This record gives sequence, C-alpha cells and structure tokens, in this order.
Amino acid sequence: MSTVPPAQGPDDPSSPSDEQWDAFLREVVAGGGGRAPKEPSARARMAAVRLRRPRRPKRSRSATAWLASAAPWLVAGAVVVFGAFQMGLIPQTSGPVSGPAKVVSLPGGGTSDGNQCGTSGYHHFPLPPGADEPAPEPSGTGTGSGPRLVLASYGYEKLSSRSPGHLTVGLGFAPGAKKSLELSRDLGGQGVAVEIEGPHGLVAGAHGLPVTWSSSKKGASVAVGEGAGGEITLPAQALCPGYDARSVAKALQPPTDSHRTITGQPAYRLVVSLRDPAVGTLRTSLGLPAEDGVLSANNLVPEQGDWSGGKAAANV
Repeated sequence: MSTVPPAQGPDDPSSPSDEQWDAFLREVVAGGGGRAPKEPSARARMAAVRLRRPRRPKRSRSATAWLASAAPWLVAGAVVVFGAFQMGLIPQTSGPVSGPAKVVSLPGGGTSDGNQCGTSGYHHFPLPPGADEPAPEPSGTGTGSGPRLVLASYGYEKLSSRSPGHLTVGLGFAPGAKKSLELSRDLGGQGVAVEIEGPHGLVAGAHGLPVTWSSSKKGASVAVGEGAGGEITLPAQALCPGYDARSVAKALQPPTDSHRTITGQPAYRLVVSLRDPAVGTLRTSLGLPAEDGVLSANNLVPEQGDWSGGKAAANV
C-alpha cells in the first residue's frame, strides 16, 4: 500500500510535478510497486520560499558618498555667509540696543539711571534754577562771568556692524575769567552725569561716566579751557527700554527749515553736568556763589539770536 503525499501549492517548486505522479501511478498499476516521489523536508520548503521573496534594491549611493559630493557646496555657502557678516550686509549686534529699567553698571565705567526712566526733571547732580532751560547768550569773559561748561559736540557713533552704537558728547570749558580752571582727572571720583529727557520723561541717563581728556599732560589734575576739553561716551545700556542711540541722537538736534535756519527747540533735551571742588573755588575767588562746584550745559537753543550750542557729531 502506497501513501499519497499531501498536496502542495501550485507555486511550490519543491512539490513533485504532475509528470512524476503519473509515472508513479503507472508503475503501481503494472505491479511494479514503484517508489513514491520524495516529499521535500520542511527546511527545503522554507528555503524555497525565501528564494521566491523579492530582494530589496541596493542604494545607489551611501550617505557618506552624498556628503562627500556636497561638501564643496557647503563650504562655499559658509564662505559667502561669513563674508556677508564681515561686510555688514547681515545686520547683527553684540549687545542690547537699550538697557533695562533699573540701575546697572555700564561698560567702560559709570552707572545707568534706568530706575528713573520716564521721570521728568530728574538730575543726578542738583542743578541751580534754570540750569536745564535755554541758556542766555554769553556775556563775555569778564571777571563776573565765572567758569562755564560747553557742549562742543554730541551725536551717534557706531564703530562696527556688530556693535549697537553709542552716544558721544564733547566737553568744552570757558573759565570765564583771567584765571585757569584745573579739574581733577576723575572729577573728585564722581565723573560726569548725563540726562536725556523727552516729552514722556527720561529716555537715557547715567552718572559717574569717565572723561577722556584731550590734554596729554600727566598728573592728577588737568587744565581746561582755551581749546582743552574732553569727551564722554554714553553706551546703549544707559538708554531706557524701547529707545536706540541713533534715534535719540537725531531727536537731540533742533529742527531747521530748507535754509538750515533753526525753527525750534530739539525734541529731546540733553543735560550734562559735573561737580569738582575746583569749580567752587574759582567761583568764590570771583565773588560768585560756589553752587556746590557744579557745572552744567544743555543742547537747547539760546534765548537770543543764533544757536551756539553743540554741533552734531559725525556718523549721525
């Protein structure tokens, strides 16, 4: 008695073919007792199934090969971007365009008046009445005039495309008498105070600002007057939130008509002041009130005649 193997799927190449079964049946009828076709093992059937599975196509290029081909373009793009930064075509800053509404130390020296932002009439050094109003025309340099502080220049300066820019103020002095005025280089350790006020109160302020003196003479004091003066820098961190140095500098200039004739007062008032014992000593020697040794000046147009205040600095 022969055993018929179980039927295999028509697509199973390991199953006995029809021709093999026909030959087997003829031998059985003839009494030959032929041997039935051999059934493939389970392992053979699994191997046949794996051979029929479609293989995944090989990637034409690996990720490493792609990066190698794209590297020159990536390097070229980086060079272009870096060049644009160097030429200032892409705006950038390395610091804030304004400071916080609180007291902070300033780069280069001094302290901001950020806690006074929006305050009207604030001054670090107490000023005599009328000191922050338009100054009268100078009355000469006689013995009764006393020493004066003059704003030689003021404006906006930006050293590079990476800096937010800052305000600069040039200081000039008029001794006001045939006596020299010698100030201590650090102004008694108190430095210079600056307040800029707009229609809504203080927009920038700082005190204790150091002075870069034009005099090259060494020593603890510096003789001022007759062209000798100094310069101070008001960094961006001294501005109140929402203000930038360039816009503030423009608002410090008085409006003019087409003939460059001044037609009014500046939108923002700039007041610069300092205190030094030498100022009070000189005033007393001239028979004038010492006024606590304070000198101050502002950017407002004088009450009479042409404007003789500070000129706009370069880069405005």
